Amino acid sequence: MKALLALVSLLALAPELVLAAPFRLATNAATSAPCGPLGSDANASKRALFKLLAQRLDAEVLDCPVAGFRGAAEALAAGQVDMGTLDPESYAPVAAKVRAILTLRPKDGLIRTQVVTAVRGGSSFKSLGDLRGQRLVFIGVAPYDRDLPRKALADQGAGSSYFSKEVVAASAEEALSQLRKQDADVVVMNADAWQRSCRGAKPQDQPCGDLRIVWKGRPRAANAVVVHLDMPPRLRFQLMGIYVAMHLEAPDAFIAASAFAPGNENFDGAEAAALSPSHVIK
Repeated sequence: MKALLALVSLLALAPELVLAAPFRLATNAATSAPCGPLGSDANASKRALFKLLAQRLDAEVLDCPVAGFRGAAEALAAGQVDMGTLDPESYAPVAAKVRAILTLRPKDGLIRTQVVTAVRGGSSFKSLGDLRGQRLVFIGVAPYDRDLPRKALADQGAGSSYFSKEVVAASAEEALSQLRKQDADVVVMNADAWQRSCRGAKPQDQPCGDLRIVWKGRPRAANAVVVHLDMPPRLRFQLMGIYVAMHLEAPDAFIAASAFAPGNENFDGAEAAALSPSHVIK
């Protein structure tokens, strides 16, 4: 994620891409309708969003009414719009044609930090699917130590009943010790805690060389801003740069852009499969 944000920042300084055609933005409506110029009855925040996009993209921005998440998914898959908002249910049927680029960060909520699940290097476990009925240890009770990893595992199909036992250690060091002593079979923690625990004093040091990661990923997003897979990367990153800074640069526009999930803090860049984890346990 840090590398992604760095790339977005770098591209924001480069000359902007000139669009050969209008940019078509899917907006939520009671019924779907053809794209057209923004109506004169649009509210102030929606006018601010369209003005910002037109200025930054140096192109006409068309309003494309769609009937909810499903309407946006159908329009994206058919190539009728360039960007829209989906949820996991609407994303699934069109997953082969679209990709997520942005998610919203909740106020006072958990950020979609990456989670790492690891086992002893000599064990036979190769994936989350092999861990059914095994003993799981968390590294603490703090939200990013227990709630976030639990959500990420549950999204993969490994809910609390998936494991034979769940234990909460006092620290990452204690959790890893339990794993090594075979008092637990699998440890789960956020990626930052894993990096801190497994970083040696020297580059060649490998404090976690006796352990093996079997899965890493993020909790599934509740919804995400999505584009067609064919969108040029330059335009995709330009849009990400506009949206990530929108809450600071254009608060009124942010209100309209985030209207599908009010009360959130800002947009974050997202991985392509933010709405659909790649290895869901059946």
